[in-house]
Amino acid sequence: GPDVKSEGVVLTIPMPGHSFGKHDGGKEDPETQSVRNDVTKLHELIDESDVVFLLTDTRESRWLPTVMALATETPLINAALGLDSWLVMRHGPPSSALSSVRPDAMSGGTGNMNRDIARRRLGCYFCSDVVAPENSTRDRTLDQQCTVTRPGLAPIAASMATELMVAMLHHPLGHCAPAPVFSSCSGQFAPVDDGRDPSSSALGRLAHQIRGTVATYTMMTPTVPAFPSCTACSENVVQEYRKDGFDFVKKVCCDANGSYLERVSGLDEFREEAARKMEECLDWDDDNDE
Repeated sequence: GPDVKSEGVVLTIPMPGHSFGKHDGGKEDPETQSVRNDVTKLHELIDESDVVFLLTDTRESRWLPTVMALATETPLINAALGLDSWLVMRHGPPSSALSSVRPDAMSGGTGNMNRDIARRRLGCYFCSDVVAPENSTRDRTLDQQCTVTRPGLAPIAASMATELMVAMLHHPLGHCAPAPVFSSCSGQFAPVDDGRDPSSSALGRLAHQIRGTVATYTMMTPTVPAFPSCTACSENVVQEYRKDGFDFVKKVCCDANGSYLERVSGLDEFREEAARKMEECLDWDDDNDE
């Protein structure tokens, strides 16, 4: 078999909602200096990697690697386990990487409408969230912390993540490969790829997400576009990390309620706008009742 050259690195990943260090404005304390060194090392490891597999336990521990992968334009494959379900997904590339791809290369000859669909930036693990990541271990029982899982899930998710990476590397667009234009969420069994989809590689279609469960032994491959106000992959968050580095990370992690990250990403404005729209809908319903 192939040789494996591995190196173990011990470090701590700072997480939103998990405060560290002293905040008296004086000299940097040893804990803060240690976290700063870990952030620098983690950034270097991600930047020099061809692909990053994100397999950490808590949800919030996935935030910083997600931001770093986007900042360095490093492909990232994310795997997460529940009690009887699992998720494997590839995070979409930053807009700067997509802008260099020819539009016709994204369409695969499937038409202008499908070309527009294919050019949408794919979402990340946090794109479905409407709140900033927080301390998920606080006031939760063991089973609520996703530390208990059925024995078959880890090898299933690991093998799917590996297959997704290999298929991505075999696609002509690599990290920028679009998700399937023709959805495979219908439940129909399709053992052969005809190669017409823009996501098709030498190894078949390249899904955005693969979600499965051993409760019913089923899988689906949904595609989720990037959320413009995502707390991890939005342009504002990535630019802020590129600009301020560790100082930005410290502000996010030491913020008690996540309001800083929500303000930077624009998530607070999104929620306010959604609340206004909801009030307008309710007012319209009241007028109709009258």
